[in-house]
Amino acid sequence: MRLLTYAVFAALLLPCAAANAQRSFEVDILRDTFGFDESTKMSVDLGRLNQGCSARDCIPSIDNPKYVSAEEAGHVADDAVVITLSYKGEYRAYPARILDHHEIINDTIAGDPIAITWCPLCGSAVGIHREVGGVITEFGVSGILYNSDLVLYDRATETLWDQIEARGIVGPLTGVQLALFPVSMAKWARWRAAHPDTLILSSDTGFDYDYTQDHYAKYRSSNSLMFPVRNTDERISAKTVVFGFDLESGAVAYPESLLSEHGTYRHELGGTEILVTLHDDGSVSMQRNGQLHAPIRLFWFAWFTFHPETELIR
Repeated sequence: MRLLTYAVFAALLLPCAAANAQRSFEVDILRDTFGFDESTKMSVDLGRLNQGCSARDCIPSIDNPKYVSAEEAGHVADDAVVITLSYKGEYRAYPARILDHHEIINDTIAGDPIAITWCPLCGSAVGIHREVGGVITEFGVSGILYNSDLVLYDRATETLWDQIEARGIVGPLTGVQLALFPVSMAKWARWRAAHPDTLILSSDTGFDYDYTQDHYAKYRSSNSLMFPVRNTDERISAKTVVFGFDLESGAVAYPESLLSEHGTYRHELGGTEILVTLHDDGSVSMQRNGQLHAPIRLFWFAWFTFHPETELIR
């Protein structure tokens, strides 16, 4: 029997308030699976973590991904949203509808152990290196959420990591920062036109899922959240897509609609000239003080709850 996941919650609960999404499970993942209690090393109180499904790995990661060429990608519509990666001369695309069921891809690209992570509740895609503390590991879905965001665990130390900040929050590597690499999102036709030699994740994943259905469509169209968040802001709609930059001078976010309208957006921030560009392949970058910065693409509520001091450029 398939385990109860928060994709099922999305279909059943919306438009319920976040508090109504909390459920009781036979297995307490934090206590019964990981063995965590108040004596465990942590930077986030266990009471602020919410269990989202019935067991660890209830959403199974893909650990041996298969790819097909762009010409062979009959399983992806032109307007389908894909998570995109340009890494050391190699190009990859990952259909969001497949990642909705798995959330983590453990892979090796250009000889480097990497993972693609996707949280459908936050609309956030984050690329992380799988070498942690000198050990190559895999990441899995813990079944826990923090501020409605995916919480990963690494299979070497069983530390919990929040996806958006990519930082250890409970367990042996609490406080450790994961090494990241930029990923973005685009419509498949746009990415394919810019990178015709790209490979795309195959629907042959080894799992019996229907990847044709969009289980989160109702969730994305609603302002309701499924799990509580610590900080909220109503300047723009909660599910507005933004590109967030975490700079040493502070955080700043740009709505996707702003960049789609202008292509490039030049302005001054803190006395420094900023140029933010939406590129032909759908990726976004910032030029600032001669340096190039990559953002995270996610929903406004998710960016704000982790960066309540953020500037919002409109």
